[in-house]
Amino acid sequence: MALPTFGRTKSEISAASNPGCFPAATLTALAPLLAEGLIEPGNIVIDAKTGISGAGRGGDSKFGYAESNENLVPYGLLRHVHMPEMAKAIERLSGGSAAGLVFTPHLVPMTRGVLATIYCRGRTTTDACLDAARRFYAGRAFVRVTDRPPQTKWATGSNLAFVSYAADPERDLVIAMGVVDNLGKGAAGQAVQNANLVCGLAETTGLDGSPVWP
Repeated sequence: MALPTFGRTKSEISAASNPGCFPAATLTALAPLLAEGLIEPGNIVIDAKTGISGAGRGGDSKFGYAESNENLVPYGLLRHVHMPEMAKAIERLSGGSAAGLVFTPHLVPMTRGVLATIYCRGRTTTDACLDAARRFYAGRAFVRVTDRPPQTKWATGSNLAFVSYAADPERDLVIAMGVVDNLGKGAAGQAVQNANLVCGLAETTGLDGSPVWP
């Protein structure tokens, strides 16, 4: 399995994968920390929230307005389909084992957006995490490193990914946060971005000013 491109140029990739919305939000936030050895790869807990549009248009009644409004639902416990994909990328980025990975997604009553809040072990600081991310994503078109915790509306209708961090070295605790639009960077937008890279086009081709529906 190829790693997500994380906004790399064509010359930097031999193959591009197109991860789902949860891996896009999660791995974009984790990649700089894993690459610089700031966190332990084998002790990561991912708590993710997604909008209802992530389920597609299958017509299942459990995703209807009456069932979803004023409701919060965990699902895919312990064996979610995206876990192997994330574990593989974590191991390749860190060179260690992701055997302790825990991932729990939740369906929230909003149309679109993904927020991944990721709990890690590492004796580092917030500034060190932010600096690592800024180095890792320097010059990248679609990743934004922010001092504030990201919000899903920041990414709505775009191919942007937002990441931020909070760390307490005395508690050996790092919180990484990643936000994407599940229908943008988490799906079609990322596919277009990867196609641009593979075909030698400008990375941003077709990805500025996208309309929003739904």
